[in-house]
Amino acid sequence: DGKGVTVLDMTGLAQKGGAVMSHVRLAARQEQLHSARIATGEARLILGCDIVVTVTEDALSKATPKSTRAIVNTGHAITGEFLRNPDREFPAGAMEQAVADSVGREATEFIDATRLATRLMGHSIATNIFLLGLAFQRGLVPLSLEAILRAIELNGAAVEDNRRAFHWGRRAAHDPAGVAALVAGDAAGKPDAIATSLDEIIARR
Repeated sequence: DGKGVTVLDMTGLAQKGGAVMSHVRLAARQEQLHSARIATGEARLILGCDIVVTVTEDALSKATPKSTRAIVNTGHAITGEFLRNPDREFPAGAMEQAVADSVGREATEFIDATRLATRLMGHSIATNIFLLGLAFQRGLVPLSLEAILRAIELNGAAVEDNRRAFHWGRRAAHDPAGVAALVAGDAAGKPDAIATSLDEIIARR
């Protein structure tokens, strides 16, 4: 789209399952951007692909009520703590409340993107691009559709899958009830029936 952009990826121990946070800044012109890091209270959108990372102080400190929007995946990402204590409860309610307190309840949208993306695409890898599509359809990504689809193409990784996941995210924003109905049951119309054979698993996929 000819805009200015900076990207700062805070990967930490990502290769071992650790947190990943990306600062993405967009402006009409490159010379308007003087720092790659988003400062405290300056985020316009928090796209929380993992709620455990979203509720960290580093992420929520970028938010400010009335100017930040948040779209957060409520899918449960199991951390190392659950390996040490498998009976530990996932504190979903407390984490959602923490996001709402920082951003504002009306400016926050929670969605189980992991479940939706997995049911629609057959794998959870599509979750992040699904969320991007949803945010785009909400008007929270200041880029054209053509630019985003072209970026997916230029990236060259699972292009068709990523395009589909992006469009499913857009549809989930436009028609959430319709998408929810699609994933409510399996191909036979039974709600979340468990496949009992390899052939049945293949047929469902």
